[in-house]
Amino acid sequence: MIIWLVLIGSVALGGAASWIIKTNGKAFKILLAFSGAFLFGTIITHMMPEVFQSGTTASWWILLGFGIQILLDFISKGLEHGHFHSHINKLPLLPLLGLFIHSFIEGMPLGGESEHLHSHQSEFQQGFLWSLAFHKIPIALLVASALRSAKLSNLMIISSLVLFAISTPLGAFFAEQTNTSSALTIPILAVATGLLLHVSTTILFESSANHQFNAIKLIFVALGIVLSAFVL
Repeated sequence: MIIWLVLIGSVALGGAASWIIKTNGKAFKILLAFSGAFLFGTIITHMMPEVFQSGTTASWWILLGFGIQILLDFISKGLEHGHFHSHINKLPLLPLLGLFIHSFIEGMPLGGESEHLHSHQSEFQQGFLWSLAFHKIPIALLVASALRSAKLSNLMIISSLVLFAISTPLGAFFAEQTNTSSALTIPILAVATGLLLHVSTTILFESSANHQFNAIKLIFVALGIVLSAFVL
């Protein structure tokens, strides 16, 4: 239940913030950079150590996840890392589909179990959960802003945000209900790591003009990385 509440709440917060924060403003870019840094820090300090304790073959699963995200980028047009603009007055079905698939896959590790992770499963999942929540706030803000700029109805905007909000917990629910074997838990986590590694690094490089950080953004990036190490 906590997974549903946290992830749906983060999307609701991001969607509501779209009425205040403009996606072409400094506040959004700083928020996006912070979330990307927090996500990157989580990957390096928590997800990768978990994955590689299972053996070197995990690297292939990470590469697979990275490749899957490259393919999803063609569909989603960059929604996962904060770069999308809709200029047509209709629902961007393919970009949203790509975003939903990404969110579903990244949620699967939240529902998996293994003997290796069992001793600190709850602690690891809680940290991973909050990392995803921070990631979803600016993305939900972007989705809501893009759909509003496309002059879509409030019903379509809210429906899209609801589907985005439940896609990640549905991934966790699917993994849990299908009784994913312990042998598949690490590969699933590694694929999700590859997806999020692509997204987080893209956010960090593309959230700055000419790939350069100003002082304020650098502070928030450093803060995101430090918090990911101490909070999780």
